[in-house]
Amino acid sequence: MADKEHAFGMPQYPIDISTLLDIEHLNLDAAGVPYHTNDGAYYPTTIAQYALALWNQHLTTDDDRHRCAFLIQAYWLVEHETRIGEACGGWPVSLPHPDIHTRGPWLSALTQGNSISVLARAYRLTHEDVFLEVAHRAVRTFHQDILDGGVSAPVGENGVFFEEIAAYPAAHMLSGFILALFGLYDYVALTGDVRTERLIFRSLATMHSLLDEFDVGFWTRSDLLHRHLASPAHLELQAELLEALAKYSGCEHCKALALRWKSYSRHVGSRLHYLISSGCSSFIRALLGQVRIALFPELQVSRSLRICVPIDGFPVAGGMCTVLAGVAQVMADPWQLEYLTQYVGPNSTRFIIHRFGTAKMHPWQFPAVWLYFLAGFRKLFSLVRYGANYQVILPQDGIVTGTFAALVAKLAGVRVVCIDHGNLALVKSSSYRIERIQALETKDWSRLRRLLARLEYVWYWPSIYLLARISVSLVDHFLIPGAAGDGVEEACRELGIHSSRITRFVNMIDMDRHVIPDAESRAAIREKNGIAAGAIVITMICRLAPEKGLDLALEAISRALAALSPALRACTRVLIVGDGPLRKQVEADIRIRKLSQICMLWGEASAEDVVTLLSLSDIFLFTSRRASGYPLAILEAMASGCSVIASAEPLANSRMLANGRGIVVPVGDVEQFSRALVQLLNDQELCHQMGSLARHYVALQHSGALLRRALMRVTYWSALDTILDCGKKD
Repeated sequence: MADKEHAFGMPQYPIDISTLLDIEHLNLDAAGVPYHTNDGAYYPTTIAQYALALWNQHLTTDDDRHRCAFLIQAYWLVEHETRIGEACGGWPVSLPHPDIHTRGPWLSALTQGNSISVLARAYRLTHEDVFLEVAHRAVRTFHQDILDGGVSAPVGENGVFFEEIAAYPAAHMLSGFILALFGLYDYVALTGDVRTERLIFRSLATMHSLLDEFDVGFWTRSDLLHRHLASPAHLELQAELLEALAKYSGCEHCKALALRWKSYSRHVGSRLHYLISSGCSSFIRALLGQVRIALFPELQVSRSLRICVPIDGFPVAGGMCTVLAGVAQVMADPWQLEYLTQYVGPNSTRFIIHRFGTAKMHPWQFPAVWLYFLAGFRKLFSLVRYGANYQVILPQDGIVTGTFAALVAKLAGVRVVCIDHGNLALVKSSSYRIERIQALETKDWSRLRRLLARLEYVWYWPSIYLLARISVSLVDHFLIPGAAGDGVEEACRELGIHSSRITRFVNMIDMDRHVIPDAESRAAIREKNGIAAGAIVITMICRLAPEKGLDLALEAISRALAALSPALRACTRVLIVGDGPLRKQVEADIRIRKLSQICMLWGEASAEDVVTLLSLSDIFLFTSRRASGYPLAILEAMASGCSVIASAEPLANSRMLANGRGIVVPVGDVEQFSRALVQLLNDQELCHQMGSLARHYVALQHSGALLRRALMRVTYWSALDTILDCGKKD
């Protein structure tokens, strides 16, 4: 046995492949290749696994017939390779998968990995270059995203997972992932390819970050999309695969976990727990199936997806609607968007908008939050009940709107992906609660009315926590803007949202809207808005609310002006764009600081006005005490070539403004804000350089293409046929 392994240079395949393949009952054609009698089709997964079984038998029995039969399967894989794009190759599966959304052919990391293992052994056996060439092309699919004709799905910031069904939304099947890894290990052992070896290490780190999600304490899950409990046979396979992987990787954690999972199937209590849990899950699925048949029409599948976007107000000024404008722009081709909202803003005629509730139903206070929830649920239920044919529901907050949307979606069997704009992180935020209480003091209310409002908050906080818990248990996936490490993952983890259900994305900026005017045009724009052509303009665009730090900004501006020369002070102008509860307070603060000749309160501005105001600005000031994601105000200022001074909250600010693209200041540090202003006001060359770097960064890192890819990953994509068709045309 040892001599045989040494002679061929490839050991036995690490698991008994007969656990996956019923070899005794395979139907073989005249050449000895297995096929399915039902449809006469040849399935590459079956053929590759049959080859590996033959290889193991050959090493065990030293029977030359097994070697010949093995090579027959290897040659079949070579002859039936499908070229994918310019450099990849593989064996697409044509049958639709019963549980995963697939349309047309799709790749499988399991098939690719098994086939690579076959080809590596065939090359060792024959030294025929064709086996190695095909293996090279098959390995490249592991370096490619599913959207590009590969089998890899990104997880988190740097993670990667090889998908047994290479379609989106990704299922994350552990057994298929490990079987695929064996193929890569065999390829690296054969070629010593460093790039593929690094990919293996990345994927192993990703797998380890997800293992806890597969383990439910008494059993395992088969995948992380449906999250069903594995069958007893599948549990045994998972444990066997982990044990084999531990030998490949030398991982003690995998070895210990394999032993633990093996104990589940032997432990009477675990098996009983499994039987009860799986039985209850089956009953609930069957009950939901009957409800769907009775209450909802069958979904009509089409190439374009019909999407419903529940949101509290639309269209209105603000970050949510700006993000949605980008979504509508990049997904105009495959998506048909409709909006469901409690408040319909101006300029709404060009959208399909469904309204629910009344003006007194809003998600910001008790008991209105429950009235808002019930009205939204009723309206969305009615739309789906009477044939809206939504294939995805895309709510815009993870608490109230997300809850009623997820309840309807779960009843109707529709995928729900929540774009959360920072709401989930506020559920347990004490600073947010303090802000809301302090905001009551800015209201022009009687003392009794303010007291009642404070009492209403006593019931409001438990209400949103309960709604959030319901939401996180029902929403299929959360799409959240921002950078990993900004605290969102920790807040989600406390609510019970695992990392596999979170995708971070970057906000899109349409660079075509942010055109840098020449000197003459800029002077004309300034003159039209009452600003001298030679002025140095500092701009803030934000809601006039406590968390925006306007008091910090005015203090920093006042200190900076005092440190400037009289000439610079005379040509400095400040634009404060936006409206909100602190307007009167800001006006009074400007008067007290004697800044009335320098500061201009612009008021609310349209999206078009914002672009215009940024084009005439030199410095953008962002002093928020609290923010989330990628602040769109900063990104738009960067796209307009402004130099930016921003607080270090959220974390994304530090990343966006690194390497000379802007200046980041600790939250609330007035002195450093002032110094940064003085530095830029005194150095216009630095301003221009900073703005140029910022604009280039936004064009690369916040493109529509990146947003589109994120949206396709979390909704539905299974279009390998389009990539194959492009390859045929080329």
